[in-house]
Amino acid sequence: MEKSKILKDIEKSKKEQIEFLRKLVQTPSPNPYVKNPLKSSPYDPIELGVAELIYNTLEEFGFSPKFIGISKLRPNVVCEFGKGKKTLIFNGHMDTIIPPRGYDFEPYSATIKNGKLYGVGAADMKASLACYVYMAKALSKYESELQGKIMLQFVIDEEPMAASHFGTWYLLENGYLGDAAIIGEPGMKKIRIGNRGGYRFKIEVFGDAIHTGSKKWEQRKKGRNAIIDMMKAIKALQDFKFPTENHKLFSGRKNVFTFPTVIKGGEAINAVPDYCEALGDVRILPGVTKEFLENEIKRKLDRLGIAYKLSSIVYVPSVFIKSNEPIVKILKENVLKVSGFKAKTAVAGPWSDMWMFISKGMPAVNLGCEGSGVHDKNEYVELKSVIEVTKIYSLTALKFFNE
Repeated sequence: MEKSKILKDIEKSKKEQIEFLRKLVQTPSPNPYVKNPLKSSPYDPIELGVAELIYNTLEEFGFSPKFIGISKLRPNVVCEFGKGKKTLIFNGHMDTIIPPRGYDFEPYSATIKNGKLYGVGAADMKASLACYVYMAKALSKYESELQGKIMLQFVIDEEPMAASHFGTWYLLENGYLGDAAIIGEPGMKKIRIGNRGGYRFKIEVFGDAIHTGSKKWEQRKKGRNAIIDMMKAIKALQDFKFPTENHKLFSGRKNVFTFPTVIKGGEAINAVPDYCEALGDVRILPGVTKEFLENEIKRKLDRLGIAYKLSSIVYVPSVFIKSNEPIVKILKENVLKVSGFKAKTAVAGPWSDMWMFISKGMPAVNLGCEGSGVHDKNEYVELKSVIEVTKIYSLTALKFFNE
């Protein structure tokens, strides 16, 4: 198999690939559950238009993609080709954030200006999805010569908190596994080999409601203000100590305990509130477990004499792989070969679906196209990098199978 022919084929399809990317961006898939991840539904067809576009394009190229998911209304797309002992997964999410205000362009216009394609999800991460499809097209001519299997995973519901049971996790739980995975989160100058984890939680505080004009409240014989008790809880949790404060791989990053991030309480101006709830967010380094966090929160609150309930929303472990993993070394080699610069290994502050693969024992990394404005107005992807990343993915797959 001549690698130069594959690279030439990618160049020949450049205009076609960019037009496909424009169609992806022009197909809205904003995830409204970013505001309330727990309400996300597998029956809400948020990404269906994008899924159908990808499915139909892969089918036109001669592949046999599949819709895999809890429901037909919100499926993931999986496409496998090649044969061999090893499987390399290319994973990416089809949902985007809700367009922020202040765009200089219509958010779904896929406007091209000065070598940049603008639009919601352009960099995060529909550009990488286009790379997967056109990498597959370039390699399909040589499928019989592939020494392994490529699995493309186009998944749903990543944006709210990268912990959905409907997307990547659903596929992994149903046997769509591999020997390594590349997740096309934006950026190719740094190969992300790990991420901080997180814990999100809700605390409910219970009081005793009574009319503020009643004599029993005036004499403090009845009634308890749940908001005042929540203030005690907030104060008690401000000085939160962690079992480990640093990690050499996460140099310069810290554990961060933020509480509250959202707070609600009270029903009427003339009633003592009997209920208050608050949400919290914790960013963690390796070694901080869910059990430690919950036990320490309870230890602090139990001393206050308040009626409360602690509920876990999500726990994601902090994960990382070794920098000398074959997939990391191969990617570094091909970034240099295609783009001419040395990619560095690094870890990410926010987590992505990468943690799911690593938790399942699979080496996984983040590497995608260059751009800016992610989760902000005027998001764009650099078109030059789209073609470069397609080449990097292709060469990496070929080398990975021969290691």
